[in-house]
Amino acid sequence: MKEANGYLLDADTFMTAHRSHYRFSFCPAYWQALLDHFGNGRVLSIIPVRSELLKGKDVLSAWVRDEVPEEFFHATADPKVTQTYSTILKWVATLGHLQTAVPAKFASGADGWLVAYAKVHGLSVCSYEVSSPESRANIKLPDVAKQFGVNCVKPQEMLEHLGVKMVLGKKMTS
Repeated sequence: MKEANGYLLDADTFMTAHRSHYRFSFCPAYWQALLDHFGNGRVLSIIPVRSELLKGKDVLSAWVRDEVPEEFFHATADPKVTQTYSTILKWVATLGHLQTAVPAKFASGADGWLVAYAKVHGLSVCSYEVSSPESRANIKLPDVAKQFGVNCVKPQEMLEHLGVKMVLGKKMTS
């Protein structure tokens, strides 16, 4: 895996984890690792992702609102980021295989901003999304990242690279 300056988290890095294998009640270490590595400057996200996460009315949105420092989510207003985002949207408009509404849907989400921010700041994007370049129904984050030279990794790869170990406090006996 390519060495990263840091990791920029997609909304699904939170949502899928919360709904499946890293539930708060089962694996609080995942959530603490995100905060710990934010504290050492290795993990962050952007405000459009925060907005997506706060739409819910569940334990995840409460955690984001009450436990995650607002500084975890960076603004995307930097001129270099907005210029790169504009380039991404122009590329999306050239994809002739997409259903008509897909470019507008893409522009209203966070994925383009994630790739633009990551490219400008030399970060890897972290997402559970799976590449699907031939999809007509949506544009997948890993495909946009690849097009613009941004590394995209799964959360497990990020955790491993950061040296996160989720271990029990006691040894298990059989």
